[in-house]
Amino acid sequence: MARDYILKSDRPSSLDLQQHNRNNFCGRWSVKGQVQDEGQGRWHYARLGCKRWPCPRCGPKKARRLRHAIIEKAVEKDLRRFLTLTLDPSTCTPEQSIAYIRQCWNKYRTYLKRKFGVAVSYIAILELQKSGYAHLHILVDRYIDQRWISETWRAVGGGKIVFITQVDIHRIAAYLSKYLTKELLLAGFRPRQRRYTTSRDIILFVKQPSGTWALSKMSVEFLYLKARREVLEEVRDEGGTLRWFTTREEVDIGLVRGLFSQGAPNSRHSTATNFVRQIPER
Repeated sequence: MARDYILKSDRPSSLDLQQHNRNNFCGRWSVKGQVQDEGQGRWHYARLGCKRWPCPRCGPKKARRLRHAIIEKAVEKDLRRFLTLTLDPSTCTPEQSIAYIRQCWNKYRTYLKRKFGVAVSYIAILELQKSGYAHLHILVDRYIDQRWISETWRAVGGGKIVFITQVDIHRIAAYLSKYLTKELLLAGFRPRQRRYTTSRDIILFVKQPSGTWALSKMSVEFLYLKARREVLEEVRDEGGTLRWFTTREEVDIGLVRGLFSQGAPNSRHSTATNFVRQIPER
């Protein structure tokens, strides 16, 4: 019976090519799918990110994507009024300010609907000040009197300081690109705290069907090493981290048949020794 021999060095590692631990960061798994290119099928393998805001890779990417989506919808919905709402520090503590300003904004929207007779289209972005207090930056689709804003915001328990300005439709993109910085969007929020909300008529991100993509419980770097002789194209980010690659044929992972997910600390395989492991032929 023929046997395949696998050395310890052939096993999936929890480190990527930049020596980042995928047990703690994204990229531990990947996705694969067959795509058509000029009438010929190719296999595409891509890094599967964790999509978490604190992640040093996914966080900046999510911030860029959110900024572009906000700009696109602001132009589409003609959201040219930029409103800033702050909190009176005497109303709550910095730790309570996010939940408290959300409550005030929910009440405030009721006042807006009563005033105009219809729901106001908006995109609201939360920002944390250096003091730890939260305030809201809101894009709205109509002019609102400054005095009415101040009186109503004070009535719902917000504060005295409010600001509203009009942005020229031709300058919305430039204005928001300058204002919606990566630092603002990546500020130190706790898990599950939303950085933005929108009115019901605005959807920033439309969920795309997954198509024929499938999950692979191996990193894209490990698959790349196995298929490096057949790789047709590869793309890396500025730091040299592999994002995706394509091959003509599906990567043959027969030699790693039965191997475990990559270096999971609780796996009974994670303490493998240096000797040669033998895998019998099917």
